[in-house]
Amino acid sequence: MNFKYLTLVKRMAEMNEQMNAIQAALSAPQEAYNPYNPYNKISLFNGNAPRNYIDTASTLVGSMGYEASIQVADSFGGKATTSEEMKAWSDLSEFIAEMYEQTKIKEGKIHSVKKDDLSSDPDDENVPEAPKGIQESFALNIVLNEKQRAAEEFAFAGKSFCLIGPAGSGKTTTQRAVSKAMLNSGSLDTTTFKVQGLGITVSAPSIAFCAYTRRAAGNLRKAIHKDPELEEAFRHNVMTIHALLEYQPEYYFDQVEGKEKFRFAPKRHANNPLTITHLVIEEASQIGAYDLWQKLYDALPENVQIIFIGDINQLPPAFGPSILNYALMQLPIVELTEVYRNQGIVLENAHHVLKGEMIEEDKDFRIISGKKPTQLGQEQMSIVTYKLLKAMTESIGDDGLPEYSIEHDMVLASFNVQPMGTDNMNNWIAQFAGEKRDAVVHEVIAGFKKHYLAVGDKVMVNKRDGIIKDIFRNPDYHGKEPQIAGKDLSRFGHRMVGKDADISFEDLEGTLDYSSFSLEQLENEKGERKQQASHCVVVDYGDGLEEELSAAGDFGPAAFSLGHCLTVYKAQGSEWRKVIFLMHKDHSVLLFREAFYTAITRARTKVDIISKMFLIEKAIKSPRIKGNTLKDKLAFFNSGINDTVDVRILK
Repeated sequence: MNFKYLTLVKRMAEMNEQMNAIQAALSAPQEAYNPYNPYNKISLFNGNAPRNYIDTASTLVGSMGYEASIQVADSFGGKATTSEEMKAWSDLSEFIAEMYEQTKIKEGKIHSVKKDDLSSDPDDENVPEAPKGIQESFALNIVLNEKQRAAEEFAFAGKSFCLIGPAGSGKTTTQRAVSKAMLNSGSLDTTTFKVQGLGITVSAPSIAFCAYTRRAAGNLRKAIHKDPELEEAFRHNVMTIHALLEYQPEYYFDQVEGKEKFRFAPKRHANNPLTITHLVIEEASQIGAYDLWQKLYDALPENVQIIFIGDINQLPPAFGPSILNYALMQLPIVELTEVYRNQGIVLENAHHVLKGEMIEEDKDFRIISGKKPTQLGQEQMSIVTYKLLKAMTESIGDDGLPEYSIEHDMVLASFNVQPMGTDNMNNWIAQFAGEKRDAVVHEVIAGFKKHYLAVGDKVMVNKRDGIIKDIFRNPDYHGKEPQIAGKDLSRFGHRMVGKDADISFEDLEGTLDYSSFSLEQLENEKGERKQQASHCVVVDYGDGLEEELSAAGDFGPAAFSLGHCLTVYKAQGSEWRKVIFLMHKDHSVLLFREAFYTAITRARTKVDIISKMFLIEKAIKSPRIKGNTLKDKLAFFNSGINDTVDVRILK
């Protein structure tokens, strides 16, 4: 038996072991499913899963590793039929992906291009100078209105409070004004923060700005840093809550079971508390009151001042009350209701939607519904949409930019799967984008999934935007041979007849070489061995960091995708020049007022909706949150609160 055979046998055994773990996790008996806790679908828990994603993630990763856990979360997420269930699986997969990324940083898989440059936060988004046609909604030098001044007074008085309001009401302006006034008045002390990705600790003013997701944190950072003075002072003060609490994977000894177990745990807690004096929580409605908030509350120092910010008109919490529910019951509320005029048709229509009124069409807010009264099936509709988007890239708008700019705009959909879902539409967009630049497409095999990628592709890796800088064969891969890269290879894996192939023979240079392999080394490797992808893909995040993806799990659905089309849930907290929202009748279960409002408010200046009118009307007329007054909204928003549960807000 030769060495090559032994190596392949071992790798196949590893693959089978991983797939068996995934299949076992996905094969929960129907009677074990509790509809109020989606995580009970995972057979590993026997119908008794934790209700929070952190404990669920700890058990999953400890049992089957990062990559298989991400595949399990994504598999259930792809089958979700309600918005609440989709959000629950998204929370789980994003947290595992974030912890996996931090593990890779420690192992040196992610490196800084400018290692001595601390001016760029590795969790920041790539925010280039805005070209012609890009308008910023983060305005400066705005005179505060009466309610915004009330928020400022609360802040100076040292009182914690809730700041709520719809899009365009000035929540970001208020945050910036309040934090700047505190900074200039000397109200802030000095604290330290751990810089994610660089492994260093820096001194900074004693205020932390936090968001639930990394995309929301990136958008908040961009808004706060719009003021040059605040950018300099608060360079490292904006982050996710997980980053603030310094979550890390660890092993511990379970006294009850008498064995070592795995979990994710915060390094900041009651015995190692934070030293901040002020805390601003963006999108507080996304933070579970019974899980993540309890960890954050445990790590807070005495008498810390907290500002809870939210828009209760957006998508509600996945399942269970959020901390904003309890904060609204216990703290003073400042509701911003004044919507500034001349902010454009996007915000005008957003407020029409909130009132249950039909939106107004405009040159910057278009409804593309076609001539036929009935909507095409998804397969046909995806092809029609592809042709439309391609044509829009070649048509220049009145702002000097294409009607669809791949660099500055975003396509949104309700689902990941199905022909009109994000996965398929990403492939269509990448197809015509690659054709324009004569891209050489590589077939990247990652486990049982194949990706068709090219240098220059826009991608999302663990919820961060990036551009593929390089693709080359992975010398550690020993699976099925991928197709030869070429310009004639489509994003769907087909060779295009009649197109100049311009085949890249660089792939052939990476043919397998077993001469350097050591069976003893394979046997002695510690920890789980990662299944390798056929290629290594180098991603440039544009903020001084590059990452090399090589393991199959690096390309899992929760960790990796092309970056042209996102779900509405994943788009929360982000903003683009233009949003193109795809609505199909097969996705009607996720078309309701709050989702529609969230989708269109991701745009700064322009919106195109590709949909039949009856779907738009259905979404606007189907609210999840009922009532117009603050009292009505709070009554509904807090209707699921358990009065017997004592959730503390302040120390």
